[in-house]
Amino acid sequence: MNSNQLTKWTVTLMLVGITSLVGRSVQAQSNSSFTTQAIPSVSLQISEQLTTNLIFPQAIKSVDRGNREIMVQRANTVENVLQVKAETSEMNNSNLTVITSDGKFYSFKVSYSANPQQLNLTVIPGSKKPAAEFPKGTSNEVAVLETAQKVAVKNRQIKPIRQRKYMTGLSLTGIYIEEDLLYFQIRLENQTNITYDVEQFRFFIRDNRKDKRTAVQELEQIPIQILGNTAQIPAQSTQTIVVALPKFTIPDQKHLGIELMEQQGGRHLKIKVKNNHIIHAAVVE
Repeated sequence: MNSNQLTKWTVTLMLVGITSLVGRSVQAQSNSSFTTQAIPSVSLQISEQLTTNLIFPQAIKSVDRGNREIMVQRANTVENVLQVKAETSEMNNSNLTVITSDGKFYSFKVSYSANPQQLNLTVIPGSKKPAAEFPKGTSNEVAVLETAQKVAVKNRQIKPIRQRKYMTGLSLTGIYIEEDLLYFQIRLENQTNITYDVEQFRFFIRDNRKDKRTAVQELEQIPIQILGNTAQIPAQSTQTIVVALPKFTIPDQKHLGIELMEQQGGRHLKIKVKNNHIIHAAVVE
């Protein structure tokens, strides 16, 4: 066998080997125990001057924003309406994910528009099959409300974590635990003669430090129950509210942010809660 014949024979063997490997790889993929199916995302336009309302068929269980430039909050006194705005007109395109209490999964591609085409949208599920499952034995609403009422009248449990600005104040005065829920006792103050209308009242876990080269990561914490008036702080008033959240702890280099923003105003308040405060939550008695 001359050198040319040897070379051709070697190439032939290599091609047979590669074909065999590819065939086995394809067969392995086809024998996978699962498959994936794409869930389409719906386009959503938002503005910093106008509020977009998303009305879901069931209570909102979880919300995740692609970046902090998307501001969200659940509408007061209802559980199935999500209010969405842009933090700035320079907002980058992003996404928003919502999971409702029946396990349905909703995905949105979010972009900025000074004048969104639609401001109030009813969300209609495209599939009857739930995409998420929640633990059994979730606390019922009546029991949660009763516990929140107990927490509301308790004396201060921790040294207040507070911010005061322009004669208004936001203070965390107690953290309690019962079963799988954390209860936050919060004091709201307005010592001015001007009513404080609330734009947003939100909880989120955020990195302690912002690296200018990377986007800020936030994990929104959606309340299970809120006891008290979070729509308005009347003039010359002080009030205590209680917020119930699913139990959690905070990873290293992160904190829980509690933020109160005034509607069409500048009296914005924010406090940071460390993991040390969370893990020392008191049992509700």
